[in-house]
Amino acid sequence: MNLKEMLKKAREKRSALVTQIEGAETREALDKIELDIRKADLEIADLEAKIAVEERNNPTDPAARSASGAENGLNPIASFGLSGSGIQSRSEEDVYSSMEYRNAFKDYIVKGTPIPDKFVQKRADEMTMVTDIAAVIPTTILNKVIEDMTVEGKILSRVTQTAFQGGIAIPISEVNPTATWLASEAVVSAEQKAAMNAKLTFSYHVLEAKVAIGLLSSTVSLPIFESTIVKQLKKAMTRALETSIVSGSGAGQPLGFTKHSLLPADQIVEIKEADMGKVVTWAGVEAKIPESAEDSVIYVMSKATWEKYLNGMVSTTGQKIGLGKINEKGQKILNGREVLTVDKFSSYDAAQVGDIFGAVVDLSQYMLNSNLAMYYKKYFNEDTNKWIHKALMIADGKMAIGTIGEVGSETLVGAKGLIYLKKAATI
Repeated sequence: MNLKEMLKKAREKRSALVTQIEGAETREALDKIELDIRKADLEIADLEAKIAVEERNNPTDPAARSASGAENGLNPIASFGLSGSGIQSRSEEDVYSSMEYRNAFKDYIVKGTPIPDKFVQKRADEMTMVTDIAAVIPTTILNKVIEDMTVEGKILSRVTQTAFQGGIAIPISEVNPTATWLASEAVVSAEQKAAMNAKLTFSYHVLEAKVAIGLLSSTVSLPIFESTIVKQLKKAMTRALETSIVSGSGAGQPLGFTKHSLLPADQIVEIKEADMGKVVTWAGVEAKIPESAEDSVIYVMSKATWEKYLNGMVSTTGQKIGLGKINEKGQKILNGREVLTVDKFSSYDAAQVGDIFGAVVDLSQYMLNSNLAMYYKKYFNEDTNKWIHKALMIADGKMAIGTIGEVGSETLVGAKGLIYLKKAATI
C-alpha cells in the first residue's frame, strides 16, 4: 500500500469517527471519539507531509520540476519549515502566536469567553471542535512549556525526543545505528541483523494535566497569565512524563525502562541490606557494565538510598570511605560514575524484597515519541458543579530495545548496559 492509499484510508477512518459524534450518549464516549479523531489527525498530517516531500523530490510534471528547483540547482525545501502538522510555508503567519489569539485564549480560560469563530474555523480541518470542548494552546505558551520541560526535567532533559508515526514498526538499527566492519559487502554481521529484525512500535497515548484555574482566575495581565499557566503545565507534564519513563506500564502510557521482564539474569544485581555499604558490592555492579556502555551509563536511584548507603558509607572503624562523592559541578559520583537521584524510585529501606530500587542506564537510549502538540480542554462537571480545565498531549516512549525469537523464548536486543538493582532478602 503506497502513501496516497494510506492517506485515503486514514481520511475515511476520520470521517467515520466524526459521524459517531452525534451518537455519543455520554461525555466519556464523546471524549474517546474526540481522542481517536486527534490520533487520526496526527496520522493524516504525517502522511500528507511525507507525500509532499515525495512529490517535490520526484515530480512527474516538467513544470513541477522547474518550480521545485530540481533543474536549476535550488534547494527544493529551502522555502519551507517543519511544524507539528507537517510542511509549512515560512511566509504563513502562525495565528496561534498572535497577540489576538493569546488574549482570546486567556479570556477563554479565565472568563469562559468562547474562542472567536475565525480561529475555530481555521482549525476545523485539524481537530473537531464541539462548542466548549477544546482550544489550541498558543504557540508562545507551548514553546515555553516544552523548553522548560526539556531543560529543567532531570530525566526528560536526558532522553531522546523522536517523532515517529504511531503504529509503524521501526528497526532499532534505525533508532540506534552502530558501525561494524564487514568481511564483504554481501555479509551482514549477526549483531546488525538482530538489530534490523528487532523493531519498536509507538502508540498514541494521551497525557492529561489539570490546571489550577483558581490561581489563574486571579491573574489579570497577559504576561502574568502566561507565566502562571506555563508553570502549572510544566510541573504537571514533566512529573507525569518522567514517572512513565522510569516505571510506566506500557498500557495506555509509555513503557518505563524498569519494566523489561526479559532482562538477562546477569544484568540483574540483588543486594542485601548488609552489603549495601560495602565497596566490593558496588565494584561488582561496575564489573557487570560492558565496556561498550562504559562512557554512557549512569546510576539512577532515590536520594535517600544515595545519602544513607553511598554518600554515608563508612569503614569498619566508622571513618567515611568517600566512595560516594559530589564533584565541583554538584554532580553525585559513585566509582567515578554520575548518580542521578530522583523521586521515581523507592528508597532501599522502603522497597520490598524483589523491588527495583535503582538502575544503571543510558537515558539517551530512551525514545520519547511525541509531536509535543498540546490541546486545552474545558468542560463542566455536572456532579461537582465545577468547570474542569486540563491540557492534553499525545505521547509514547520506550527504550531502544527490541525482541527477536519465538514467543516464550524471545531475546532482548539493544539492552546491553541496562542493569537493575534489586533488594535481596536478608536471609
